[in-house]
Order: sequence, then C-alpha cells, then structure tokens
Amino acid sequence: MSVPVRIHPEAKQELRQALEWYKAIDPSLASRMRRQVDLAVRGVRRFPLAGAPIFDSYRHVVPRHFPYMLVYRVLSSGTRTTAAEVLAVFHLRRDPDWMERQLGARA
Repeated sequence: MSVPVRIHPEAKQELRQALEWYKAIDPSLASRMRRQVDLAVRGVRRFPLAGAPIFDSYRHVVPRHFPYMLVYRVLSSGTRTTAAEVLAVFHLRRDPDWMERQLGARA
C-alpha cells in the first residue's frame, strides 16, 4: 500500500534550517541528509504504520546517520489508511516536552 505524504509548513522550515546548518559545514553533508530524509519519507509513504509510536497518535522515523526524527501522523478513513502528514523535523536532543507542545499546536 502506498499513501500520499504531506509535509507541514513548519516541518519544511525545520528541514530547511537543518540542511542550511549542514551545508555551512560541508555541502555534501546537506546533500546526504536530504537523501536520507527522502528515503525516510519514501518509507512512510510505503509503510505508514511502520514508524515507532511517539506521543499519543504520532509516529516517527529517524533518517540514517543524522540526529533528527520526522514526526508524522497517519490519517485514515474508517479502517483504511488514506495519507500521512509529517508534522515536524526535530533534532533528537530536543526536550520531549517541548516537542509534544509543538506537535499539539500543529495538529
């Protein structure tokens, strides 16, 4: 099963900031992170329920080799999964309480 994946505007901004930070260090790092994020989103598209549960009805995936998580929710109609929405791109060292408050404001 494959579902569309929407990216919340704030998640796009968080990803842009992370990519800019890596680009300032080494442009190839930014390219590698982008590739890993794309692979993670592709995984969510193909297997939306595979992400580890986090905070209520949210799930997350971690792009390989980078200390970030993509937090998303699975949208459904009845028993059918219809889409996934990436709500945030958080650094793994963020305070979990802060992350949960941010997600609540975006949902």
